[in-house]
Amino acid sequence: MKSLCPICNGFTALASLCPNCSLQLEDTGRLADYYGDYSPYREIDDAKKDNGFPDLSLRQCMHVTWCSLCQMEQIVAVDEWASY
Repeated sequence: MKSLCPICNGFTALASLCPNCSLQLEDTGRLADYYGDYSPYREIDDAKKDNGFPDLSLRQCMHVTWCSLCQMEQIVAVDEWASY
């Protein structure tokens, strides 16, 4: 089954709060895009195979987020939508 991230595709905005201060976290992009210069060009499911998260089997997209108040980075799992 194919799936897509509603955040990456602009259908919705990331709505996640900082666990420390409850401020809205800023989405800074997909985790896989931080792996290196050519990582944004890597197949999405291929990048999920070695990131240490069960996101491939759970059909999730891992996003790096940032709290501007706490200066804390957090990884947020976004459930992907089924696409046919």
